[in-house]
Amino acid sequence: MSDLPQEAVGLKLFKISRRDELIACEGVRFARGRPAVDTVLRRAAISGRVEIGGKVEDHFADVLDDDGQIVETVALDARSYRALKTRWMRCNLEKRP
Repeated sequence: MSDLPQEAVGLKLFKISRRDELIACEGVRFARGRPAVDTVLRRAAISGRVEIGGKVEDHFADVLDDDGQIVETVALDARSYRALKTRWMRCNLEKRP
């Protein structure tokens, strides 16, 4: 994933529900930074679509820097989203107010 920004240290998953609601997961910060983000995205790509800067449809991930700011967006499909959420970077849905 050579297009991955150097400052990448984390990911935050999102999906758009059938009722057009944005559902966010808690962000995950990787201690090993960019190499770890690259690794989990490559693993998810085995399961499905992973395109850095690709056209976002129903599933995507924001790439985060050290301050939690978005530095890039990664387009996913349902299979790659599920692989990330349930296997490679297990995370919970964000709590709604």
